[in-house]
Amino acid sequence: MTLLPRFVRWQAPSTSACTLNPRPTCLLVATLFGAAIMSAFPLPALAIHRCQSAGKTSYSDLPCPGSSLMRIDDPVRSTPTANEADTNQQRQAAELARLQQLRELRERQDQRIRDLAARGAAAREKKCHTLGLQRKWREEDLRDANLRQEANARKRLRRIEERYRDECR
Repeated sequence: MTLLPRFVRWQAPSTSACTLNPRPTCLLVATLFGAAIMSAFPLPALAIHRCQSAGKTSYSDLPCPGSSLMRIDDPVRSTPTANEADTNQQRQAAELARLQQLRELRERQDQRIRDLAARGAAAREKKCHTLGLQRKWREEDLRDANLRQEANARKRLRRIEERYRDECR
């Protein structure tokens, strides 16, 4: 024995029971069956009108006041006319030329940036090489310095090492 009342339990209706005694379950099944049948067939497309007045856009199923009928042909045509084909071809050629010009412009700009970066890297490398040579020479000066010149030689070496560290590492 179940604890649920009889109206909560679902029982599959038999066809003879539905025709003789319509119950809520029979109506539910019939409604679902009808909805399934209706959704299988497409509905005709309804016209939607876009109206603009005072800078505002509204949509309606009725034509706008003071508007004229505009017919939109089927977008899928078998063959375009020769004039349309020429126009499309010219439009595509113009777009292709514009895109090629943009690509060439970007390539030239990228090349300029690469050239500037290479020149900057070369200048930095040259400067670091020069500072490295100066540091080497200052170390030699410190080794060859006598007691009076040693303090000044250490100071110069320390300064060139600081410049080298700041600019090259």
